[in-house]
Amino acid sequence: MKNYLLALFLILSGTCLHAQSTTEKIIELEKRQKEHFQKSLSRTGEGIDISYYRLDLSIDPTVKYVSGSVTLYFKAVQDGFSKLTLNMSDQLFLDSVLQRNQKLKALQISQELRIELGDSLQTGELDSVSIFYQGVPLSGGFGSFVQDSYNNQDSIIWTLSQPYGASAWWPCKDQLDDKADSVDLFIETTLGNQVAANGLLDKIDTTGNKVTYYWKSRYPIATYLIALAVTNYEVFEQTKPLGNDSIYFQHFLYPADSQSVKASLEETYPFLQLFDSLFGRYPFIKEKYGHASCTFGGGMEHQTMSFMGSYGGELNAHELAHQWFGNKVTCASWQDIWLNEGFATYLTLLTYEFGVVHDTLYFDNYLEGMRNAAFSDPNGSVIQYDTADVSSIFNFMSYQKGAYTLRMLRYLLGDSSFFAGCRNYLNDPQLAYSIANTAQFQAHLEASSGLDLEEFFKDWCYGKGFPTYELKWSQSNGLFELEVFQTQSDPSVYFFNMPIELKLFSTNWDSTITVNPRFSGDRFSFMPKRNIDSIQFDPEQFILAEADILTGLNKNREKDQIHLFPNPTKGQLKVKVGQRLLGTNYRILDSKGRIIDSGQLQRQTKIDLNEAAKGIYYLQIEAAKTVKKITLY
Repeated sequence: MKNYLLALFLILSGTCLHAQSTTEKIIELEKRQKEHFQKSLSRTGEGIDISYYRLDLSIDPTVKYVSGSVTLYFKAVQDGFSKLTLNMSDQLFLDSVLQRNQKLKALQISQELRIELGDSLQTGELDSVSIFYQGVPLSGGFGSFVQDSYNNQDSIIWTLSQPYGASAWWPCKDQLDDKADSVDLFIETTLGNQVAANGLLDKIDTTGNKVTYYWKSRYPIATYLIALAVTNYEVFEQTKPLGNDSIYFQHFLYPADSQSVKASLEETYPFLQLFDSLFGRYPFIKEKYGHASCTFGGGMEHQTMSFMGSYGGELNAHELAHQWFGNKVTCASWQDIWLNEGFATYLTLLTYEFGVVHDTLYFDNYLEGMRNAAFSDPNGSVIQYDTADVSSIFNFMSYQKGAYTLRMLRYLLGDSSFFAGCRNYLNDPQLAYSIANTAQFQAHLEASSGLDLEEFFKDWCYGKGFPTYELKWSQSNGLFELEVFQTQSDPSVYFFNMPIELKLFSTNWDSTITVNPRFSGDRFSFMPKRNIDSIQFDPEQFILAEADILTGLNKNREKDQIHLFPNPTKGQLKVKVGQRLLGTNYRILDSKGRIIDSGQLQRQTKIDLNEAAKGIYYLQIEAAKTVKKITLY
């Protein structure tokens, strides 16, 4: 998924309806549904393994309403299983539950559907129930179930269930850890409309003014990736070669936009060829890849059929990348969402790096955007500890910081080990078409590289923030000396261990060296062949870090030390200085050179910037002839 902030804004705007009281009711319903859903996660679906879903639904895109049935086949995973609990919104109304044409006792309690089976099951025994229901689904999260008009005239209904929205429009086991082995969707609608969904379109049946589309998918699928969209689409199809096989494309587009969008979708094929070459065969090669237009403010990677609010190179690449990372291998929990979104963001960067559709000239621009987004939360982590709602799961940390973490891992491992580890992760029989967590991904990278990555993942994935480096160097009688200091934007990480490339410059000459500081203040020295004019920190920007470089390293280092922390800061800045600078004057300047604070330095000086506007400031210490940048966020 991409463009999530805009999407969230549009969805929240769309729920305004026509009255404040209605808006408040929807917000309260969403809150109650989310709280109950979180509490019931461990209970719903307990004791079963889902094998198959069949959705038989009637949908008219002019009316926000759904009616029909859901049949699920499941195996018992414990002896004596007799009570089935599923997720089902209390905005849906239960008509009946049947098991082999016999009506079962069933009870809706808030967001749960509790069913008493006719007979108890033993471990491994297969059974099924059919749930008949109807109602007006709640449009929460990123949409769940949305009825809209795409041009103020033609109606559309589309679904988007990530992360917790599937049970808002159909009863199911709405959990990541139990993919159905297959799914069928029989969707009846009014004649003149088309239905887009997962898998392959098997047949179309017409009766009077009604038409039923039968979609089938025979790959394992997570509940949130099952989707449908209904409107008067035009359909475009093509088949293209892919290695020794072929890939079938099928796009469901608004009639007025179809020709212009087709040109954009031509880019999907070279993207798919790139990802196929780097990460292995397109995972759903026996079915298709396609797009369906909808009124969402971004894109959503439904399995084999991405739903798109717009079309463009980056968005097309991002949603396609999810077919490998997110759909073939799905994050085991929403805390591990970076395994979906970080990868999709990183694979989009690769389209710039390899010059596929995107010009390599713009690689630096995309990379800089990733860096700025990752720097935006100095206390954020790649692992999402708060998974209460969409905004706490889908953010710059899971997308851009997650993508930059992958860039750093590739830097550490090298191309061969990194890409081999990713392919092994995708093809692991225990993970392929199933779920995975961060530790399992780490294990594959360690196996392919032979490296111990425990410290890296502890710092960069589970830890928060990022480092800022201060490098001091000098050269005398040919001896080059370097001192590396590091401060961390969040105290959860004591020290970010990363090898650092430094580019050394002399007249008409440059050379790159690597140092691996073990602690703040670590020192290095060597004899280069030239007199060094300047140095550059991390010239390829492999590391998610900022740095200040100072020349003229003083032999009496402790007397001249200057440390700022945290930096970036929300408002409280601490300045720690060495003995020689005690009692000297300092000034804080804004970006226009205006003085906003001044005083004398103590061993540790606290400076309050809470009243200052967000932006860049500078600490000027006259005695040290030093200026340091401060970022206030």
